[in-house]
Amino acid sequence: MVNDDDMSPEVQRMLQEAQAMMTDEVMEETLRSKAGADPSHLATLLDLVAIGITNGAWRNSCIENWHAEGRLSDGDMMRINSYTTDAIRRRLKGWCIESGITSANSTALARTDAEDVDVLAGRLFRWLTNAERRLPTGMTLGELARSREDLEEYEDHADRVLGGFTGQMEDKGVRFGLLRTACHGALACSRWWAHPAWPDRVDRFIRVLDDATDSHWGSNGERKKKLGAEPPSVQDRDVMRAALLESPWKLDPMAAEWIVDAGIGHMTPETGLPAATASD
Repeated sequence: MVNDDDMSPEVQRMLQEAQAMMTDEVMEETLRSKAGADPSHLATLLDLVAIGITNGAWRNSCIENWHAEGRLSDGDMMRINSYTTDAIRRRLKGWCIESGITSANSTALARTDAEDVDVLAGRLFRWLTNAERRLPTGMTLGELARSREDLEEYEDHADRVLGGFTGQMEDKGVRFGLLRTACHGALACSRWWAHPAWPDRVDRFIRVLDDATDSHWGSNGERKKKLGAEPPSVQDRDVMRAALLESPWKLDPMAAEWIVDAGIGHMTPETGLPAATASD
């Protein structure tokens, strides 16, 4: 992170101007036009907020380094990311209920304030950094970290990100902060489970599996030829589709790895699915 004191006055001015342009209305339109999401629908907004928090506080941390080191496979990452997104989403929904938000319209978030969000952020931090928390791969977070130093590195990251999450709401309100986090989730993680585009991506993927001539496999189908045999749970398309839509973290390890290798996150442009970004 860059300290404001390290920036020139001109850079600070430009950043302040950019921040001033970020209004609720601008972010609402971004969600509609870029993600096909209705920001007035509370459940939809919370889905994208959960993705944004997961990406910022979990995935884009030393966890990605551990992945690159081989502690986690690509299939593991898909399962853990979706599991984490679901857990954070459930905590967001619980927080809304505790805050007296029973309306399906996200404008009801105006009833809450930054102190309420501090409570939520504290809960998320404790859950995310709990060394005894068991991941869907079977290991605990502490076992994944392997050392106290690595665990503390992750704790520091989660603390900074969640601190920024709450801090952005002090001046412009809770709904502004949630909209901004939702935009992060919508734009940076268009290939993730719980994104509005995910059901279409899953259906497209299943169609591609049974069409060796589809451009997804390359001009000569070379990508499909490199794949190993389909695991049993992939062969049952209905079972696989249900798992991908409802709870990808429950996929067996072989199936998850095979699905990632088959390119569920890399559908070809003509599908009309959102383009992938470097953070996906």
